[in-house]
Amino acid sequence: MAGIDKTYISDWNVFDKIRNWAIKQQFTLKNGQVIKLINYLYYPNLTKKEWDEMHDYRVKYAEKHYNTPEYIAECKKEYGNDWEFNAESYFDVVLWNTPTYLDIWLIRNCPFEEIQDRLKEQYGGGWSKTAFTDYNEDNLYEQIKNGTSVYDTFQRNGLGKKAKVKFHNIVGSWCRDKDCWWWIEVNPYWIGAKRTEFTTDDSPWYNEDDDMWYWNKEAMPISSNVCHKYGCLTKKNIVNLIKKWNLPKGTIVKFENLMSFKGKGRYIMHSFFVSVD
Repeated sequence: MAGIDKTYISDWNVFDKIRNWAIKQQFTLKNGQVIKLINYLYYPNLTKKEWDEMHDYRVKYAEKHYNTPEYIAECKKEYGNDWEFNAESYFDVVLWNTPTYLDIWLIRNCPFEEIQDRLKEQYGGGWSKTAFTDYNEDNLYEQIKNGTSVYDTFQRNGLGKKAKVKFHNIVGSWCRDKDCWWWIEVNPYWIGAKRTEFTTDDSPWYNEDDDMWYWNKEAMPISSNVCHKYGCLTKKNIVNLIKKWNLPKGTIVKFENLMSFKGKGRYIMHSFFVSVD
C-alpha cells in the first residue's frame, strides 16, 4: 500500500503527453463518486515557457548552492566516490499526488511506461513488502493488476439494517441543544481514559462526501478519522446512522457531545459509545 505519493517528471515531452491524456480521464468509484484526473494534476495548464523558466531557476540554484567542495565531499561520503555533481538532476516537476484508489486505477488503465514504472516502485515486491508486511504482499502491483489484491478481496461484512445498537454511557447527560457539536470516532484508540485494543487497521476513516466510513483496505476517498455532526441527535438518529454506515459486528462508535461557548473553548457535555452487535 502506497498511501498518497507524488510522481515527479523531469522531461517536458513526457510531462506534456501524460498531462494531455490525464485531463480527459475520469472514472467512477463504487460509491458513485466521480474521480477526474485533472483534479490531481499539480500543473494542468503549465506551458513550455513556464517549464523552461522553472528548469533554469532550479539548475542555477543547484549550481550556486550545491556545486561546492563541502557538499560534494558529503555526497561522496554518503553515496561513494563515484558520485558526481549534476545540476540537471536537481530539476523535476510534480505531476500529481495520487491516493491509493487512483493508483489502483492507473495500474489497470494508464498506458504510459513512465507511470507504470513509478507504480511498480511503490507497489512492487520491494518497497511495499517491507513497509506493510501485515498485507503479506510479495508483489502488490501484480495483485492489483490481476484483481487479487487485498483491495479486491477485503470484505467489511457490514450488518446494515440488521445491526443491533447498544448504548454505553461514559459521562454527562444528554444534550438536546441545537448548538450541539458531535465528535464521532469509529473503533477509537481511546474510550474515556481507557486505551482500546484497536489498531490502525481496525479503525476506518470518514468520507464527508457520502457520509460513510471506509477501511484502508477498501481504497476509497477519505476526509478524516473523525466525523462531525451538528445539532440535536436523538438515540433514534444515532441508530439510523449506525445502520446507514453498514458497520460490522463488534464495531465501537464513540460519541462526544461538544459545545462551544462564544469562542471560549470546547466543553464535553456528554460522552458515550455504542457497540454494534
